[in-house]
Parts: sequence; C-alpha cells; structure tokens
Amino acid sequence: MTSERRKRVRNVVLSIIVGGIIAWFLLSKIDPRDIPRAVSNIPLQSLVIAFVLYAISVYLKAVRFKIILRTGISLRRLFPMVSLYMFFANILPMRTGELSYVYLLKKQAGTPGTKSFASLIVGGIADATLILIAMFIVGWHLRGALAEGTSYFLSALEQRSRSMGLWAYGLMVAIVLIIGFLIFDRRFLVSRTANRKSKIANLKSKILEVGRELADISLDARLLGIIVCSILIIAFRFGTQWYLVRSMGIAISIWKLSFALLFGVLFSLVPVHGPAGFGTVEAPWVLALLVLNVPKKDAITSGFGLHIVIIIYCIILGVYGAVSVKREA
Repeated sequence: MTSERRKRVRNVVLSIIVGGIIAWFLLSKIDPRDIPRAVSNIPLQSLVIAFVLYAISVYLKAVRFKIILRTGISLRRLFPMVSLYMFFANILPMRTGELSYVYLLKKQAGTPGTKSFASLIVGGIADATLILIAMFIVGWHLRGALAEGTSYFLSALEQRSRSMGLWAYGLMVAIVLIIGFLIFDRRFLVSRTANRKSKIANLKSKILEVGRELADISLDARLLGIIVCSILIIAFRFGTQWYLVRSMGIAISIWKLSFALLFGVLFSLVPVHGPAGFGTVEAPWVLALLVLNVPKKDAITSGFGLHIVIIIYCIILGVYGAVSVKREA
C-alpha cells in the first residue's frame, strides 16, 4: 500500500472514529428513541413536499453547473449526474464524493477534468460567499442571544461546570482541533513525500488550468445567473430543513434555525466528515442551537432527525441518477 493510500485510509478511519465518538456523546445526552419518534411525527405529505423542495435545490445546482460549464450537455442529462453526485457527496467520507462529479462528467459528456473541477470551485465560492453574508445578517439579528450564549459557555468553562454549557463548549473546541489536525497533517505529509517536487509541479499545472477556467467568468449575465441560482439553492435547502423541523413538532425560531443551518453548511465545506457524516454533521448544528439557548433535546433530536431524512432523500435521488445515467450510457 502506497503512502498516499495509507494516508487516505488513515484519515477515513480517523473521521469514522471522531464521528462515532461525537454521535455517541450527543446521543448519550438524550433518549435516542426521541429521534425515530420525531421523524415518525412527520406526516407523509410533509415528507413528500420536503423531498420536492430538496429535489428542486438539486435541480438548481444542475442549472448552475450548466451555466458555469457552458457545454452542450442538456439539463435532462446533467440533472441525473448531479443527483448521483449529491448521493456520493453525502455518503462518501472526507468529501471524496466530489470526485464523482468530475468522473461522471468526463465519462458521460467528455468534459475535461479541470473544467468540471473549476465548476465545483466556482459553485463552492458562490455558496461560501453567500453563506457568510447571510450568517452576518442573521448573526447581527441574533447578536444579543449569541453574546449571551457565548458568555455563558465561557463562564461555565471557567467554573469547571458540568452543565450543558461546558460540554457544548468542549464540542466546539473538538471541532476546531479536528480541522487543525487534518490541515496540519496534510501539509506535514506533503512535506515528507519523497517526490514532492514533481507533485508540486503537477499541482501548479492543475491550478493554472483551473485558473484559466475561472478567468472566463466576468461581470455579465452569466455571473448573475450563477448568483441567482446560488441564492435559490440555499433558499430551497433552508426551506426543506425548516419545513421538516416544523413538521417534527420541534419549536425553533426561524432566525435560530437559519443560523444553525448556515453554520452547518459552512462547516460542511471542510473535509472532516466520515461515511454519511453522522456525528460531524450534527456537531455544528447542535453547537449553534445550544449557543442560542435552544433546549438540548430539541437541538440534538432535530439534528439527527434532519440528517436521517436528508440521507433518505439522497438515496432516492442517487437511485434515480444511477438508473438514468446507466440508461444514457
């Protein structure tokens, strides 16, 4: 086994261990049976409506990719590929599912890898920018609650309290340490690689190729289309989760839910999740809600309940995408 492959295996194992520990820790704070009860409270009609909202967000993602790529591939062919990509992105660990998008476009449409990779980067930049802007707006509205919650956690830490504030603050510290370890570990490993010069040269070549693709985007109607699609993608994603939480009978204000959703989506851009992301997906969601003084039971139950339902939606779209892609092959 090569050192690169050992690194991947080790990072995946690490992500599974970390996710498992976080999931166990969170579930130990509530009655785990509350989660299936909350999901079962969602009426079938609400599950269908939420699925339609989620499918629309995926379709809009396909529209955005088409705008960025500027290829002749139709939305009828692109949507199944994006659906399958979303399945892999949510199931595979360490964001390795992103590679499925590059592979599918190259195999099904002959799109160069750098071009499809550049479209992923553009989409990610658009999402991150809008999420940061939205977080600032929502955070400003909740500034009093955020200041109070942060002050409470710091006070709990200083007093070595065993209350909810301490373990939630500990959860935040764990998240920061995980990210820092993975980033440092990658740089350290790269520096020790025997053939690092050739790898760096190859990386520079790829970056230049991607840069040329990004340079094609200018201040025109195409950029406006990317921005509009990005706003709608986030809006429909929020609508899906908001509708599901309300259908579970969990009372969380729309502002607090917005902050937790935005914080969770921003955290998801960091490649730390294990398979299906259980534990690491719930951690930022629960932390954000606890800072905003949402009851511990509601924060944890809504986090796991939402995650389970979204994974089911991804599986449905993944099956549809796999069947459609195979039919087109």
